[in-house]
Amino acid sequence: MLATAANPCQVAVRGQVAPSSHFDGFAVSQELGDRLVDVTLGMSVRTPVHEYRVAKYNPEIRDQSGAYTKVEWTFFRQIGQTFSGVLLTSDEYERVEEAYIQAALSFLRESGLLSMRVAGLENPRTQPLDFQNDSVLPLDHIGEIIRRILREEFWCRLEGSDGFIHFGWDYYMYIGVPHPCPTARARAAELGLYVEEFASPYGKDEAES
Repeated sequence: MLATAANPCQVAVRGQVAPSSHFDGFAVSQELGDRLVDVTLGMSVRTPVHEYRVAKYNPEIRDQSGAYTKVEWTFFRQIGQTFSGVLLTSDEYERVEEAYIQAALSFLRESGLLSMRVAGLENPRTQPLDFQNDSVLPLDHIGEIIRRILREEFWCRLEGSDGFIHFGWDYYMYIGVPHPCPTARARAAELGLYVEEFASPYGKDEAES
């Protein structure tokens, strides 16, 4: 299906290849899948993002307002405390932490996103970092960044040209990818996590526009 975008120099291509051509002197890109192709010279190609909330919380244990009703641990420093009669051990914490990391990497790999840019960095404890805002991190470095964010050493958003990984309070992870990722969703479920369609509340800062 070919649909014309609001901008006369843009076309939306769904499930087919846009023919290579020119429009008033501007080249039209060729793209596959659910993509918005911007044919304006010098403009970047943006892809619609599928957004998910990934967490250890079973969505069936929520009330009508969406509030989670079971008492569970929500951050790293609670190791050694008891929640709903269960002691949070270091081993259990690390198991769940690793599940988040592997789930996030699964979404990135299935999407073909091999690097992410650091944005909105907050480091109030002045932790030693080998990166800064706008640093581009390869995939093999992202797992450790996720681990440190989950342990509240610092906070940042991980952004890509057509995807992202964001972290909120209480161990919520938000993932944006350019297309559905059934394999990654299945992997997250195997790891004991729940994936829900949910828009990230941590969008791009206006100051960065």
